[in-house]
Amino acid sequence: MFAELLSTYGRSLDLSNAVAVAAAVASALFVFYFRLRRATDLHSVGILVFDSRDDDNGIVATLERAHQLHPDTPFALAVPGQQLVVLPVSEIETVKALPEDQLSIKKHHYNQFLGEHSYMGTKADEFDDAMRNALVRNTPMVLRAFVAEIGYATRVTIGDNLPTWTKITPKAAMARMATVLSGRSFVGLPLSRDEEWIDATVGFTGDVSRAWMKLRFIPHPLRPFVAPFFSEVRSLEARKALITRKLGVLLREREKKRDRDGPAGSGAAGGELLDWLRDQYSSGQPSVKELTRDQLLATFASIYNLTNALTYMVFDLASHPEFVEELRAELHDVLGQDGVIDKRTIMHLRKLDSFVRESQRLRPTSLVNIPRIVTSPKGLRLTTGHTIPPGFLVMVRAQPINLSPKLYPEPEKFDAFRFSRMREQPGQEMKVQHTSTGNDNINFGHGIWACPGRFFASAQIKVVAAHLIRNFDMRLTPGEKKPVPQYGGLAIFPDAVAQVELRSRTP
Repeated sequence: MFAELLSTYGRSLDLSNAVAVAAAVASALFVFYFRLRRATDLHSVGILVFDSRDDDNGIVATLERAHQLHPDTPFALAVPGQQLVVLPVSEIETVKALPEDQLSIKKHHYNQFLGEHSYMGTKADEFDDAMRNALVRNTPMVLRAFVAEIGYATRVTIGDNLPTWTKITPKAAMARMATVLSGRSFVGLPLSRDEEWIDATVGFTGDVSRAWMKLRFIPHPLRPFVAPFFSEVRSLEARKALITRKLGVLLREREKKRDRDGPAGSGAAGGELLDWLRDQYSSGQPSVKELTRDQLLATFASIYNLTNALTYMVFDLASHPEFVEELRAELHDVLGQDGVIDKRTIMHLRKLDSFVRESQRLRPTSLVNIPRIVTSPKGLRLTTGHTIPPGFLVMVRAQPINLSPKLYPEPEKFDAFRFSRMREQPGQEMKVQHTSTGNDNINFGHGIWACPGRFFASAQIKVVAAHLIRNFDMRLTPGEKKPVPQYGGLAIFPDAVAQVELRSRTP
């Protein structure tokens, strides 16, 4: 425990971090005692605890070893800062529909994503309603915003005139791509193109992740006293203040326009998330703080996952040129010469949908999914006969599904049109789509808390993929291999410095 703390904080030990280290070391005994007590709780109900060191893919090997020993029963995994119970795939049906007072996804998000700073996991009923209802209902409007912005987004992130092979860094380019496109839907022009706004929203997501990597060692009761000493938390709060200020200006301008032109001229039907969020408040006049919270929730939920998904998609296109011409042919056949995706044509891009789902299958965002904290005082009763005590984090391992030879022949192979072929079978036409969830796909979660933003994400990924496929040739740098994913705890990240080469082409 002490070694983990020092390795985390000792690399950049300024005065602020020195104070943080002192608090962290003071809490180490608390954490050590807590871990021993929790391990005892699990042993008492017949669940083995596997320890892991969070470096050099150690957690990946530990997770695999534990699963090989216990493929059909739960086991616990001790990682720095937390201890979780990994459930077998058979328990998806058990957990998928349980309410918050029995299994809580919000408590997990609050703990995992520093809810006291990021708002993740906090009470936000209006935001939840907007995501589950307005966003899904207005996906065609969101799609139009993406299509309208994709040319500009490409120009400022990649460039639109690359006559020769040009190296780009997909992770950095796709982070800005996702921010610009999402911003067009979330807040609209001109704020979505404001460089300070873009930098703040991209940086906010990164700061949350970096802050958690350090604060995960600190017991929750001590975090409010320790967190202000970390540069990542100070940066996060500064970005939040900038976003609040700019959002306040935008809201005042919108109110003036609404007063002047009336509701019809206010832009409420323009497909921007702020308008839908505003409509969820019974007062009709949410505060700037409330809408900032909602905006940051949308930002964190979308930018982090979209950046990773778009980056993997670029790696896959550059690594598998054998599929690109067939994708181009589908785009031409379905979209015609203008190449515009709309609510009708997107449903017919089956090969593109299959490509995107295959990319996600082999490169999900996490080794586990369906995260929940047991909130029922009686614990969580499993079909295996085990009862998980209240307070524990439970998850389902995703890889046994994603790499199941029973579900997917040659599961390690990237087969871009695997799912489009499945949909050619009678009765399967509407199944195994990118946004479909089920016991065979938990990469978007499953059940009552399946990701409501998956339709938003899928639409954006397809717009970006279609634009790149039509307008660029892509390849790996000669002599280089396909970038491999990186691991941080249970999370899976695309290589942040890997590069590929692009060259403009005429559609």
